[in-house]
Amino acid sequence: MGEKQPMTQAEHTQEPKEPMAPATLDECQALLADARREADELRDKYIRAVAEAENARKWAERDARARATEHQRRLLRQLLDVVDNLERALTAQADLAELRQGVELTLRQFTRVLAQAGVERLTVEPGQPFDPMYHEAVEVRPGDVPEETVIEVVQAGYRHEGAVLRPARVVVIRRPS
Repeated sequence: MGEKQPMTQAEHTQEPKEPMAPATLDECQALLADARREADELRDKYIRAVAEAENARKWAERDARARATEHQRRLLRQLLDVVDNLERALTAQADLAELRQGVELTLRQFTRVLAQAGVERLTVEPGQPFDPMYHEAVEVRPGDVPEETVIEVVQAGYRHEGAVLRPARVVVIRRPS
């Protein structure tokens, strides 16, 4: 009872329930025109999106340059104040003590300007081990302290936001061989 009978040739061939009407040339042309119109709209949207992205990038670059320029100008105005004070010191009819006091005030002012710009002096003292990341050995002397120890700071070093602007120039010990 559950056995299947082989299908006849007529059962293998099935006729579509609803015959498809062939599309007319006018219908095909209308579909093609719609597809082209949609493609043109999508291409236009894409071109506009690319142009907007490019304009946004250019605006961001201009804005960044303008901010950097303004930051530089603020710093330069502060440096001009220091120049003014140094020029006043050179033209003043003052004794040596007053001149020294004026230079010290100007140095403090200049140090404040540097600090506001993110510049800080490296802390280097005699007795520290030599570190080539922060020190530049300008002289080597023999001595009894451990080798490659800083014994004198010739010129201060500075860093800006963690990066060394200028290493401290130092004298170090090298044991005689």
